[in-house]
Amino acid sequence: MSGDAFEENIQVFLNELKDEDVMTAKQKSILQAAIKLFAEKGFHASSTAEIAKEAGVAEGTIFRHYKSKKDILIAAVAPMVVKSAAPFLLKDVRAILQPQKEQPLGEVITSLYKNRLALLEANRNHARILFQEAFFHEELRDAIINHVAKVAKNLAQQFIESRIASGELRPLPADLIVRAFISMLAGMVIFKSVDVFDDIPMRSDDELVAMTVDILLNGIANRPVQS
Repeated sequence: MSGDAFEENIQVFLNELKDEDVMTAKQKSILQAAIKLFAEKGFHASSTAEIAKEAGVAEGTIFRHYKSKKDILIAAVAPMVVKSAAPFLLKDVRAILQPQKEQPLGEVITSLYKNRLALLEANRNHARILFQEAFFHEELRDAIINHVAKVAKNLAQQFIESRIASGELRPLPADLIVRAFISMLAGMVIFKSVDVFDDIPMRSDDELVAMTVDILLNGIANRPVQS
């Protein structure tokens, strides 16, 4: 499904949704219950009966507001991606990566990584659902790729090219540096959003970002000390 087709189809659905301030108490309860269960158990493992029980409503009430469980999923996370993806998810990125900023590279990347982790923390359940279910639902995957990832890649590309031109970065292919740059960030975000491994030591965000930026800029090889 193309980005344009996704946006048209999802917008029809979103236009039918009521804004939160005009939702009934039952509608709010259903969405809140769904977000909680989807984040804890995953979309497929959560039944509409469980959502109804968590929300304190009859199961039939759910289907008076939403045609299917997938509609509930889209209602829970699509507004975050479609209605506010570029301005909400990327506005800080634009400001941090402005080429005219004279901050050292390490400081810029540190600011960006900390900003993204703070955004994740403020939207933890939504982000967990988004990352988990994007693998299984084309609509959500296309939303991430077409409304967020491509824009972020272009911003990062411009930033990296400016730092190569200034001599702060090695003259490597900019697209490969961008991949490393975004991959390190994505790794941090995914590991904090999804419980992949339970034996990873707990670290503060400051420590996590500092070590990640150090690895990104200086590598992992143990270089001999120059005499």
